[in-house]
Amino acid sequence: MSYLPARFALIGALALSFGVNAASNTPPPSIDALFKNAVTSPTVPGISVAVADANGIEWAKGYGYADLENKVPMTAKAKLRIGSVAKVMTAAGLMRLYQDGKINLDKPVTDYVPAWPKDKPELTVRQLASHTAGIRHYKEGAKEFLMNRHFASVTESLDVFKNDPLLFKPGSQFSYSTFGWTLISAAMEGADGKRNFKAIMRQEVFGPLAMHDTVFDEQYHIIPNRVRPYSVENGKLINSPQTDHSYKWAGGGIIASASDVSRFAVAQINGRYLKPATSKLMFTKAKLNNGNNVDVGIGWFIGFDEYQASKKYRDNKAALAMMKDMPHAVMHSGGSVGGITMTILDTDSHRAVTVVKNVDGDNSVNVFLLALKTLDYYHQHPNG
Repeated sequence: MSYLPARFALIGALALSFGVNAASNTPPPSIDALFKNAVTSPTVPGISVAVADANGIEWAKGYGYADLENKVPMTAKAKLRIGSVAKVMTAAGLMRLYQDGKINLDKPVTDYVPAWPKDKPELTVRQLASHTAGIRHYKEGAKEFLMNRHFASVTESLDVFKNDPLLFKPGSQFSYSTFGWTLISAAMEGADGKRNFKAIMRQEVFGPLAMHDTVFDEQYHIIPNRVRPYSVENGKLINSPQTDHSYKWAGGGIIASASDVSRFAVAQINGRYLKPATSKLMFTKAKLNNGNNVDVGIGWFIGFDEYQASKKYRDNKAALAMMKDMPHAVMHSGGSVGGITMTILDTDSHRAVTVVKNVDGDNSVNVFLLALKTLDYYHQHPNG
């Protein structure tokens, strides 16, 4: 993907934290109807959606329920589990350290994490951030995704996977890994030397971007506007099991409003929060040792290639046409216990959409298609 300097310069004069308040809470009628219909599904308690551009939130709205049992409506302020979308937030914190000269993406991770076994093949932060380091993902059948054990520190959480063999020689293949981001968070702590991971994120990401509705998903804390998570089991809606996300803060342990996520996404290319060269690096596809590209830069998935090639969408002419119209989009999805998320940033129009439903295991509502259709509306109607 190519990025012209002018693309960033267009909004370079904007303040670091921009447009917190919605310009309008009225979505386009055709888009509003899509979301109203989505929450008629018996296995979708609620959905939160937000659209942001360079000026801030265009509109944000909640549909259905944040708490089905007590009939608490979903709102634009609701904090939902965003799953792996936490990775792109962590990527932002990482890139702030990078542009401040605190971390070298190509140094061995052992330079920053003494607790990482030194008998393993050498791997780098860049490889971790592009899922090419060979760190495993969740073990099938081990119920790691449902873990309810608390870890006191990022270093302690490395114990979950640090003694397992790598899947391949670092840099030789691509394999998605949430645990790789736990190791990145440990490297960020080691590189900074003064702050722990949570402090880095609060001071480098949440604070500068006025993300007041974004917090770590501490299960015992009282957090205003936190929604109730649900799961679908044997076709029926149930309350999600209790889980502790302290082993994966960086890769899947954050809750946020859809508005915060969409504003965050647009801020990655505003030319003020990150330097244009830093943003360009983050949105450039990583390379394997053999020179082949992977579809990930630093955290973000670059382009719709994965979706266009998948069995789910390759025969969907309407979806393929919408993807083709946004050739410079970047994105990330998120799967949580009690939440499914899709965030897409169209770097050409400086517009982002985030869609989150507070349920996992539901196949009746596709948040990727909802997000894609929402962005496509603005592609076809640029003035709203």
